[in-house]
Amino acid sequence: MLKIPNSSGSLKDLLDRITYRQWVIMAVLFSCFMGLFVFFSLSGVDSNAESAAKEVKVKVVVAKQDIPERTVITEEMLKVIEVPADVAPAGAFSEVSEAADRPTCAAIQQGDILTDKKVFKDVRMAGFTGTIPPNCRAVSVAITDITGVSGFAKAGDYVDIMVVSGKKEDGLKGEVLMQNVLLLGINKTGEQAVKSDDIKKDDSKDKNEGNIEGTKDAMATATLALPLNEALKLAVASQKGTIYLALRPYNPTDIFTLDRDFYMPGDKKEQAPVSQVTPSPQVTRPAAAAPVSAPAPVPARPAAPSYGSGIEVIRGVDSSRVGVN
Repeated sequence: MLKIPNSSGSLKDLLDRITYRQWVIMAVLFSCFMGLFVFFSLSGVDSNAESAAKEVKVKVVVAKQDIPERTVITEEMLKVIEVPADVAPAGAFSEVSEAADRPTCAAIQQGDILTDKKVFKDVRMAGFTGTIPPNCRAVSVAITDITGVSGFAKAGDYVDIMVVSGKKEDGLKGEVLMQNVLLLGINKTGEQAVKSDDIKKDDSKDKNEGNIEGTKDAMATATLALPLNEALKLAVASQKGTIYLALRPYNPTDIFTLDRDFYMPGDKKEQAPVSQVTPSPQVTRPAAAAPVSAPAPVPARPAAPSYGSGIEVIRGVDSSRVGVN
């Protein structure tokens, strides 16, 4: 009958034979093995993740041409391409419509990916030019504290523009040039460097009745948004007379006014024309015919004495001959 070896006893004998030094060496080898196992395991996971990320592509919008700064982007300037997800920057546009009709805040080169940091979200963020309507131009006119609604008009309000021309003696004519005009801004600096003597003189003029010039230190400019032809009309009218701004209410009942002209006669008294008195025709009676008298006989001119030699002397219409001895 076969005898089964005692495995527990042989394993115990084997463990008893292992010294302390051998136990330390085996522990060190096991630790190194586990460290290498964990390292290669994690490296494989990272490489798999990177390869998976490289395989994922996203759509981005790039520039087909060089786009200067402060230029409104059109769809013809852009195109859509696919790039790896890790290459696409943050805030990149994926559709052309997202970047179209926006002004650039920086120069964009051909092939650059468009992001929300390279364009303005609103055209008004481009500065003062962004506040001008596309079909208008900005034009400025001089105003005073009287003609400019005393400073109550602000940027974004709508005003009516009037012009007053003529002289007080000859008569004043007023006309409403334009209505419902966008006011872009008012410059209140004016002529600040004015001497005190000039200011006093101007203040004394303000007290006069009918003065519409205002003081020099109150001079300002109003900038309006008008189509080019209307801007030219306003510029010519400003040379003809005084420009007035009429501030419109927030919700006006009438958008436009048809009665646009007004004339005030002057103070000069017109003298009545002097009527010329036409003399009455006098009846002249024919005078009686006077008897025709015979012509008076012409006195005979005495004959000049005859000399052997002489010279002729002319006196007026008479001539005589003077003898010379």
